[in-house]
Amino acid sequence: MGDLRPKILAFAGSLREGSYNKLLVKAAAEGARQAGAEVTFIDLRDFVLPNYDGDIEASSGLPDGAMRLKAILKDHDALLIASPEYNSSISGALKNAIDWAS
Repeated sequence: MGDLRPKILAFAGSLREGSYNKLLVKAAAEGARQAGAEVTFIDLRDFVLPNYDGDIEASSGLPDGAMRLKAILKDHDALLIASPEYNSSISGALKNAIDWAS
């Protein structure tokens, strides 16, 4: 019988090196690990994602960073995301990553 532990992908919606959201999501990820989940942490800074543009996607397809991110997302059962709030919404970096991955 295979491993039945949930695979959780954890990341912050902030690109800042010293982001409080990165610290928060890492702490939450550790709690999920202790509860038995398999957790992978990624940093959105490791994925080169230009501002989403449907014309670019239509003419050139997904950029390499978006393809890598999408493959990692597909390999997990759940997401654990911490994002700063900007103007009553999620960060632009998180929105851009979601746009490219969806």
